[in-house]
Amino acid sequence: MVAKRKFRRARVRLLRGTGAPAEIAGGMALGLFVALLPILGLQLPLALAVAELVRRLTRFQLSRVAAAAGVWINNPVTAAPVYGLCYLIGRPIAHRLLPTSPGQQMAAEAGALDLSTLSLSGPDALEVGLGLVIGGVLLGAPTAWLGYRITYGMVSRHQAHRQERRARRARGLKLAPEA
Repeated sequence: MVAKRKFRRARVRLLRGTGAPAEIAGGMALGLFVALLPILGLQLPLALAVAELVRRLTRFQLSRVAAAAGVWINNPVTAAPVYGLCYLIGRPIAHRLLPTSPGQQMAAEAGALDLSTLSLSGPDALEVGLGLVIGGVLLGAPTAWLGYRITYGMVSRHQAHRQERRARRARGLKLAPEA
């Protein structure tokens, strides 16, 4: 119940944020992309730094609130499944890019699983890390695009509805004194 209320408040804050729909949606897309990179703990500072860098280099504003909200899709509770999916997507590509270690080659030839082959050192650690990065980028790009589209639509509809309400109120206030 508390999580549902917090989610609703965050959604309302995002929709009521200042800025054009493209700015808010761009911030969300940036946050979602960064959230899928394997840098848990550094995602929020990175997203805010990139939003600021984009603002300074291009004069295009990205909503920092939306970027922060997008980053929080990956948190300590969701990190294991998110990174697991990133690894599953990126591992085959990383495996093709890197040479196999002698331990992996011997285990593959023997057809047995040896606990020593599960250690994450050397090329094995590199393969896992590269798999996470590749998977994060491959999963992050469509997630960011989808997040942009959804957020843009939500913010556009909300802002149009808000302008319509204000216009109705203004017409109502103008008519009230005459009556």
